[in-house]
Amino acid sequence: MTDPEWEEWVNSLSESERRVATELLEEYLQRIQGRDRAALQQLGYALGIDQMARRKLRDGDRFERLWALHWIARLDIDIKIQTLQSSSDDYPETRAAAARVLYEQERPEAARTGTELLLQGPKPLSVLGVDTLYQLNKLSPEPLISAATSSYSEWDESRLIQVLQVIGEAGPSKPDTALGWLGFLFLSESPNVRAAAAQSLSGYGWHDDVRSAVDINQVRTDESPQVRRAVYRMLGTWEDDASTNALLDAVRTESDPRAAIDAITALGERAEQIPESELSTSSSAARDWVFTSTYTSTEAAQ
Repeated sequence: MTDPEWEEWVNSLSESERRVATELLEEYLQRIQGRDRAALQQLGYALGIDQMARRKLRDGDRFERLWALHWIARLDIDIKIQTLQSSSDDYPETRAAAARVLYEQERPEAARTGTELLLQGPKPLSVLGVDTLYQLNKLSPEPLISAATSSYSEWDESRLIQVLQVIGEAGPSKPDTALGWLGFLFLSESPNVRAAAAQSLSGYGWHDDVRSAVDINQVRTDESPQVRRAVYRMLGTWEDDASTNALLDAVRTESDPRAAIDAITALGERAEQIPESELSTSSSAARDWVFTSTYTSTEAAQ
């Protein structure tokens, strides 16, 4: 039900003034929250945007449906979830927009249904799609991990890396969540995938599936410096004896300067105790650089 005061004001506007009001409404709805946002949403209803959005979602082409989904999210228009799914599942852009509606409206089924919508098809996600996937799964990534477990082998490399990055940024999964499949990604021919797999497992050293699937000594000697860097960062978050020993072995042999910096950084203060004679040339230079940078930054902060 619209606000009578808004209706009266809108009825006094010319067509050009209505267009300007709609443009300003969109701008303000991007920035304002709370009571003021709810009041502005009533203006959208008074302008008839809700009726137009419902009509375009039902009968419009792809671009009209994108417009409709945009305003459904902005005005918090109540649309049945079945309607959202059926009207948006034929294009990646509309699927991403529909998933965003579910997230913005905080639907109870948003995480599962939104994740399923986003992950239809094998192609990379848009920027909106990646951000929405993260927002839906950031507190509990079980819906994403469940979908990925059964479908990751069908995705192209870019999509897989996007999902791995979201898993790595999201909150920790439950102990009984199946994560062993992530360990198999270290066998991928692509160093980008192997590096993304390591990134996704940062902080998961406690997980039984991960520890049984990841051979620490094998992954830390990967032929790609890019992968070794990601593995060192991963091991630095695991913080157990096996990970520390793998990092200690790494700094004795690492030849890539940037990878050596990551290994030294992952070891932290423990790197200070390593005799100079046991460090590789790159690791020795990396230790000097890391501790000099740390000391300088601490001094500047004081």
